[in-house]
Amino acid sequence: MRCPRKNLPTPLRFQVFCHGSVLLSALPSDPQRFLALCHVQYGPVFKFLLGGRNVIVVGTPDSIHNAHFTDHRVLANRIEHYYHFRALCNNTSLFPMIYDVLNRNLFPILDRRLSKRAVDDLTTGFAETVFQRLKLNSRGDRVSLRRSLTEPLYCAATPIFLGSKFSSDTYDNWVAFLNSFTKRLVQRPFWSLPSTRARGRLVQHITTCLQGASPDNDNDKLAGNFAEVIRQNDISFEAASPAVLSLLLALHANQFNVIFWFFSWLMADPRAFSSLRDDIDRAVREEFGSIETFVAETSPRRLDSPAFALLNSAILETTRLTTVQNALRLAECDYELKDGEGTIPIRKGEYVLLYPRPVQRTEASYPDGHRFVLDRFVQSQYEGDLAPTSGKPYFAFGAEKHLCKVPCYVRTQGINHPIPFSLRRYTGPSRVSVVRVETSTA
Repeated sequence: MRCPRKNLPTPLRFQVFCHGSVLLSALPSDPQRFLALCHVQYGPVFKFLLGGRNVIVVGTPDSIHNAHFTDHRVLANRIEHYYHFRALCNNTSLFPMIYDVLNRNLFPILDRRLSKRAVDDLTTGFAETVFQRLKLNSRGDRVSLRRSLTEPLYCAATPIFLGSKFSSDTYDNWVAFLNSFTKRLVQRPFWSLPSTRARGRLVQHITTCLQGASPDNDNDKLAGNFAEVIRQNDISFEAASPAVLSLLLALHANQFNVIFWFFSWLMADPRAFSSLRDDIDRAVREEFGSIETFVAETSPRRLDSPAFALLNSAILETTRLTTVQNALRLAECDYELKDGEGTIPIRKGEYVLLYPRPVQRTEASYPDGHRFVLDRFVQSQYEGDLAPTSGKPYFAFGAEKHLCKVPCYVRTQGINHPIPFSLRRYTGPSRVSVVRVETSTA
């Protein structure tokens, strides 16, 4: 297939193409480039035949929004969870039972415990842990930018999910496994022994954490809830641990990606870097008085403030460019997906791939949409953390009430807290047939 190259967006080579990767593993080595080329030639809605299965790509704001809101019994999302579970566990026969428990019991717990009203109770001590790890890294040997940013986040965020038995010594295992996860997901050959050993140690550590967790222990937090659900459903902790590992991979993949590119873009723009650092210093003085008070008293609720509007804008801009969800759905029946005044015909057994990247860079909604603009989401009157995205195509975390709680937690807690500390520290190819999909008029 040949497509014109003019006006193509710059490829996001750092973006991990997680959802639907197994289906797209037969594509050329850069799936994002393939989708961008198809988008230019065939428009925002197109279909390609891959491995005998039709994949319909939807890339308009209305079609993406409506796909998110379609009943899961019509457009099922279990296929994403299955591929992740298969990459993490050798025995997939347990997947139907474990997925049912996740969907029915664990996901509602996450929705409730990671909500805006409840997340403050979970994150006590988060800022202190980040601050201490940053100081520890600054005293020792040289460390990479990636490690200096991500290790404090890992050490602060993971205990919220694994409880009091968590050990920060597992960071290197996480990095080793995370670096190979995409290859596992798409089943491409690679030297897997280090990754396999790291996965085994992580699964064993998660099992130990869950076995020792109790919902009556405040220090166990979410781990106690997880352990209670696992026991009530007569699932062994060894069988449930890969599912929890999958959840944590989503958390850390988002954290590591966003925080790294946040600082990379700022360091490439000294004016933006200085502007944000000065603005945060002012906000910390006005809201908390000192950095020590900030460490002791900060919370997601207090960071959702007009004083931190520029920081909020910078994080939204980073997630707009990096954390788009290429979600995959499986049609369980024939269905007409609404797209503006028309509909997109979908047949039972076809896959639907949500492709929000182009609409999150459209010039109509985001002038210079391929550039990082620090104050793009600053409002004249601050109305809330996600309020600046209202009325614009923005699908970094899903859509409206169907927001994914884990990446939302990454934005409100996992990214907001370390930035003030870190800113003070740093100075500076297969054959694929593609056809246009015609929409019918309503």
